[in-house]
Amino acid sequence: MNIRSKLLTVGLGALIAGVGSSALAVTEFNASVWFPDGQPLTKYGYLEWAKKLSETSGGSLKAKVFTGTVLLSPNAHMSGVRDGIAQIGYHAGTYTPSELHEDNVLAHLALNYSDLLIATFAVTEMNMTDPELLAQWKRNKIVFGGGYASVPYRLICTSKVQTLADMKGKKVRMPGAVHSDWAKSVGAVAVAVPSSEMYSGLEKGQIDCASNGANEMKSRSLWDVAKHTNMVNLGVYWAGYLYGMNADFWRKLTPKDRRTMFNSFAESMVETELAYVTESDEAVAEAPKHNVTIYQPSADLKRSVDDFQAAARLGAIEMGKEKFKMKDPEALIKRFETMAAKWEKLLANVDRKDKAKLTALVKTEIYDKIDVNTYGVK
Repeated sequence: MNIRSKLLTVGLGALIAGVGSSALAVTEFNASVWFPDGQPLTKYGYLEWAKKLSETSGGSLKAKVFTGTVLLSPNAHMSGVRDGIAQIGYHAGTYTPSELHEDNVLAHLALNYSDLLIATFAVTEMNMTDPELLAQWKRNKIVFGGGYASVPYRLICTSKVQTLADMKGKKVRMPGAVHSDWAKSVGAVAVAVPSSEMYSGLEKGQIDCASNGANEMKSRSLWDVAKHTNMVNLGVYWAGYLYGMNADFWRKLTPKDRRTMFNSFAESMVETELAYVTESDEAVAEAPKHNVTIYQPSADLKRSVDDFQAAARLGAIEMGKEKFKMKDPEALIKRFETMAAKWEKLLANVDRKDKAKLTALVKTEIYDKIDVNTYGVK
C-alpha cells in the first residue's frame, strides 16, 4: 500500500470513527416519580416530558422513567437522586424536614395560598435564584430544576364532613406540618402517611379522611373507598421539587443539553399545572356518578381555615427558629412573599389556559436568566 492509499485509509477510518462517536453521543439516565401513572405530576411532569425531551434534544437526552415505588420509595426520592440511583426525580420536601430546613419553612406557608400557578412559579424562581435556598440544595448535592404546586387540598372522607363540628375526632391524613397544625386546631387527629397509602388507609378505616387535591378521587380511585368530599380550601401543597437533579449528572451535561433540559422543564411544568386544574374539575364533575357526595364547607369550617392563616405564618417562623435553628427565617418568608406578589402581577392579565403564553413567561422570567455555564456547576 502506497502512502496515498494509507492516508486515504486513515482518513476514512477517522471519518467513520467520528460519525460513530457522534451517533453514540446519547445521554441516558433514570428519572423517578412515586405517583401513579395517571397523576398529573407523573403523566405530564415525567412520562410526557421524557418523550418531549427526547424529541427536542434530537434523541441525545433520553430519560427512563420509573413510576410508583419501582425504583425508590417516597421518602427516598431525595437521597436516591443525591446518590445517583436516579439522576432526576420528584421529591416531597415535607418528608425529609431534617435535611431541608428552608424548604419546610416555606412549605408551611402553603395553606395561605390557593393559586397554584402563582405558587409554582414563585417557588421555582425562589429556589433557582435565592442564595439561601441555593445553598440548601448545594449541601444536599441536588440541583433544583423546577417546582410545582398542587390544586387546593380538600377533604376526601369515608363519612359526611360538612361542618366544623364534624371534624372532631376525625383521623385525617395530612401532607405536612401546617395542614396537621390546622387539623389539630379544629379537634381532628392528624395522621402522617404518604399519599401512596391513602387508599388503603381509607379502605381499612385507619384514617377517616385524606386531605389532597380533588383530582385524587379519580387518579388514585379514592372515590371507590371514600364517598364524601368537602370542598373546603386547605391551600395548595408545595415542597421539595418537581425536577431535582443529581449534581454530578448536571455538571457532566453540556451547556447546550442543560439549556434543552431547562426548556423542557418550563414547558412540562406549565402543562402539569394546567392538567392539575382540568383533572380536578373533571373529578368533581364525575364524582356523583361514583356515588360521591360533594359538600361545600359550612361557614364555621371555612372560617377556621381563614383564621388559621396568620398562625401558619407565625408557625413557619417558629419552626425555623426553634426547630431548625435558622438565623432569620422571617427574612426568607418575606422574600418569598415578595416573589409571590411579583408573580401575581405578572399573571394578572395572562390567559390561565394559554400554555404557550405561560411557558414563554416562565422562560423569559426564570430560565432564560439562568446561566447554564455556571448554574449548579460552581
